[in-house]
Amino acid sequence: MERESCLPRRSVERPVSVIMVVIATLVVGYVAYSRIPLALFPSGMEGDRLGIQISYPDANPEEVEEKITRPMEEAIATVPGVAKVRTNSNRGGTWANIEFQPRTDMHEAYAALRDRMDRLMPEMPDEVERINVRKWDQDDWPVMWMGAYLGEDFVDPFQVLDVHVKPELQRIEGVGTVDVQGEASKQVRIELDQRRLKAHGIQPFEVGRQLSDQNFTIPGGYVMEGGRKIYVRSMGRFESIQEIRDLIIDAQHDLRLSDVAEISLKPPEKDSFNRIDGRASLGIGIKKASAGNLVQISRSVHAKLEELKRRPHLQGIEFEVFWDQGEHVVESVNNLKTTGLWGGMFAALVLFFFLRAFRMTAIITLAIPLSLLVTITTIYFMGWTLNLITMMGLMLSLGLVVDNAIVIVENIYRRRQEGLDARQASIQGAGEVGLAVTMATLTTVVVFLPLMLMSDEERFSLIMLRLGGPVIVGLLASLVIALAIIPLAAQHVGATRDNRESRLIERLRGGYIHALRWVLTRRLDAALLVLLAMASIQIPIAGMQRTDEGRNNNKDIWLVFEMPSGQTLAAADRFISTIEDTLANHKQEYNVKVLETWSRNSYARIHVILNEEKNTEWSAAAWDDLLKSLELRQSSHLSYEETLEDMKARLLIPPGVSMRINWRDGGADDAAVAINLYGEDTSTLVQLSSEVERRLDTIPGLLSVQTDMDQGSTELQVELNRDQMQRYGVDPQAISGNIAYALRGRELTKFRTDDGREVSVFFQLRDTDRQSVLQLRSLTFPTASGAEVALESLATLNVEPALGGIRRENRQTILTVTATATEDDAKELSEQIDQAMAGFEMPRGYRWDKGARYVRIQRQDATQMFALLLSVTFVFLLMGVLFESFILPLSVIISIPFAFLGVYWTLYLTNTPFDMLSGIGTVILVGVVVNNAILL
Repeated sequence: MERESCLPRRSVERPVSVIMVVIATLVVGYVAYSRIPLALFPSGMEGDRLGIQISYPDANPEEVEEKITRPMEEAIATVPGVAKVRTNSNRGGTWANIEFQPRTDMHEAYAALRDRMDRLMPEMPDEVERINVRKWDQDDWPVMWMGAYLGEDFVDPFQVLDVHVKPELQRIEGVGTVDVQGEASKQVRIELDQRRLKAHGIQPFEVGRQLSDQNFTIPGGYVMEGGRKIYVRSMGRFESIQEIRDLIIDAQHDLRLSDVAEISLKPPEKDSFNRIDGRASLGIGIKKASAGNLVQISRSVHAKLEELKRRPHLQGIEFEVFWDQGEHVVESVNNLKTTGLWGGMFAALVLFFFLRAFRMTAIITLAIPLSLLVTITTIYFMGWTLNLITMMGLMLSLGLVVDNAIVIVENIYRRRQEGLDARQASIQGAGEVGLAVTMATLTTVVVFLPLMLMSDEERFSLIMLRLGGPVIVGLLASLVIALAIIPLAAQHVGATRDNRESRLIERLRGGYIHALRWVLTRRLDAALLVLLAMASIQIPIAGMQRTDEGRNNNKDIWLVFEMPSGQTLAAADRFISTIEDTLANHKQEYNVKVLETWSRNSYARIHVILNEEKNTEWSAAAWDDLLKSLELRQSSHLSYEETLEDMKARLLIPPGVSMRINWRDGGADDAAVAINLYGEDTSTLVQLSSEVERRLDTIPGLLSVQTDMDQGSTELQVELNRDQMQRYGVDPQAISGNIAYALRGRELTKFRTDDGREVSVFFQLRDTDRQSVLQLRSLTFPTASGAEVALESLATLNVEPALGGIRRENRQTILTVTATATEDDAKELSEQIDQAMAGFEMPRGYRWDKGARYVRIQRQDATQMFALLLSVTFVFLLMGVLFESFILPLSVIISIPFAFLGVYWTLYLTNTPFDMLSGIGTVILVGVVVNNAILL
């Protein structure tokens, strides 16, 4: 007993030291709370992924796959730790998404991948300027995203933002980078006149080569003069547009570039458009520096935007912020404060109701703020941020930190009622139950160890570390507070407890004693009831919804449109405008905050951002839900599911246009339903996907069943005749090079304007010379004899259908059929997919699966089951060590299945899906539900 009463005795004997520790805790805790960095999510949530983007303008998917994607895949295969590589080859380049094995050091993986891409660069075509390797790092996510509207008075909107707005935002303390996206800035465009080129016998390839050779800056080493080292640099840059116009391209005939081309500074040819709420706009993304204060950045940016709008040369610009991580974090912290106050108040009221002693209740409630301050201080000094996950841990610990204090205060007051003085009652009362509260605390702590340390799911382990860390620290702090501070407070506060009990408590006690007596006297009947209750758990398990991360709080809808290939951008604009008008007319009904539109000639995407709910406090939200359930208040807008259904029915989609509705801006992995088809031949996969689409259409509740294959277009294939080329003495490389220069164009170099900006120099045939197949046929090339021969004499031109894109996974072609579901019950959807796909036969070498989402769910289930078994094992072993018994731990362990009974029936009756957080909560319950059994 002396060992047990050591800490309470010391605290009672040294009150000044204890008070000083409490004051220090309050001071340090306040400092930590005021300085702890805020974030939406903890660092490391990005996952084990890297991305690669390679631009190859105007090349068809087959060419991109052959020249870019396959060599890239071979290089990626040599990087250690790669688990899966998914690529998408389309017109304009390729994307690669590389997933790594769990526990891979992503810094080393990035360095290795960067090294392989640097080695690959010399093998890439000349048109490839760089290989972008992207980290999925939280610091790469914009903390603010806004739209900028510039009226027609601004000649070059991109230049205005890039020169006058971007630098101002970058100078804000804590801001890392500012990206301006949307309409490109002006460029020096050299538009060749085909008729003039032909008249002078000049080839586009020759003009492009001379331009590249004439505009340069090359380091030339250094010379020594007078003991000084003087560096040499060869300067050949163009100083003005007029200098470009005056460039001599044929000295013999004094032929200048302006004689065969129009040179001007103007916007590039428009192949896409961006709009916000139907108005042309540009986007601005702000990323914070690693040490930036999120909330301060948000406030400073808003203040700076207001200042910029008042400047004379920027008047007329409108800024609209769509996403502000700082505001979300502040709102979450405020909710934390409110929830903490309400939680503490409810805990105090419940305690007072049962204890019927104000001073006892005050002493017990003291454990809440002290434990939270210790936890926040620990988080601060560990270098963590206060984010949604750590705040969830703080909220979870709110109801747990008072348990130890309740047990100890109750026993202290029991001892005082037995006649002991205040000092002795505090020492003995705390010491007698010290082992029990220590064991109860450690059993809760120990369940987090397998969750944090023994999972192959790194994201799951990270969440548990950030969630469980605050809980563990809070519980351990509450244990120390209960054993060291509470006895001292109970001694000096003093009080007598009102022994009169309310009738309700008397009835509860009487009912409990009666039920306990019945169980002890009719053990067989009680055992039978227990078995029946446990057997009933199959009912909620069979009927409960199952999902991975849930979609209840999603505030985005993505509308994706695929339009006929070959149509003009103006035609796409007319169609998308009708969609925007329809959505705008129902903005209030759909609860729309803003519409973001991006479109090309045959593909468009509309991001529908919904308003956040105004009632963010739980009390207001609960009251609002109650009124709606009683039909005393009508919702001002449709629900998320109703909005999806109404959009599908209301939006008029003409023939030749397809629409799919996504709930995330993600690929097939994020779709509610995704059937992956694997094989070698893309055409065969397209045929198989039609049958899969037909089968999925039979599943009720699915929207937008469609393949993820980009809609193909028609292409003009130039098949060179080798005999004819040899006959005329024409180099095949000259043909392909001139066609590429003339039609595709090429960015040659950079040009520095008078105001110091660098703009690109783009070289291409003028628009009127590349409008028809006849013009391409009439392209001429010099022969060995000095004459010229038309392209149609050297090649056959055929119009053929082309693929819109080629997707591959682990160097195998893949095509995915996706669908959006109005209900997100993954278990039921999986069963319906199995029924729909029953009997689906595929050729040899081809296969299908249900996509990464269901693999992720299965992996999470396995991880949670493993953690659950380990938690039960750890709790049993810990109790065996402390009890020095086998029987007592077994008698405590049997309380765990009853917790699962309550969990599953509650989720089933409230129609709440079982997701990842539910699984985490189930594991945590293992350590919580045994506490009562331990104390008894």
